[in-house]
Amino acid sequence: TFRTILESLKALGYEIFYEVLDASDYGVPQFRQRIYIVGFDKEQFKKNPEFFWPRKRNKKVGIGKFIETNVEGYSISKHLQKSYLRKLDDGRPQVVTEESDFPVKTLVASYYKIQRLSGTFVLDGPTGLRLLTPNECKAIMGFPKSFKVPVSRTQMYRQFGNSVAVPVVKAIAKEMAKALEAKE
Repeated sequence: TFRTILESLKALGYEIFYEVLDASDYGVPQFRQRIYIVGFDKEQFKKNPEFFWPRKRNKKVGIGKFIETNVEGYSISKHLQKSYLRKLDDGRPQVVTEESDFPVKTLVASYYKIQRLSGTFVLDGPTGLRLLTPNECKAIMGFPKSFKVPVSRTQMYRQFGNSVAVPVVKAIAKEMAKALEAKE
């Protein structure tokens, strides 16, 4: 499928660059590896065919500083914790606090289904364990805190889980602009 995508873009006249980038290398408190494809019109780009992927940050950003405390309304029931989430002592799911100084696992579109293997939950709330809040999801994806979430909680998790990490796309766009400016 990937080869077909690249061949199709080349057939349409694009000079293609692609790379797997991890959002945690660009200031996002989440490990999120995604393939990014950048294309330039070959006719315009051939005058200066230089494009460089954005530089990675040296230090990862931890989730802790984005964790809210004393949150209600996002709790996971004690029954679900005991019978499903904590049924094995295998370090899963990932549980974070405001002291966590590391990026979280990839936020997926099905996060609302409370998955024990791939989920990240917060040690907080009335039952002791809860889902991520909208502000925490925004931080994980690199959206500003002022970003409005006008959908239900389930849709919010789906949309953030399907989104791209804003700082990564912003960094790529800056490099694209540099490549286009250099050709002029």
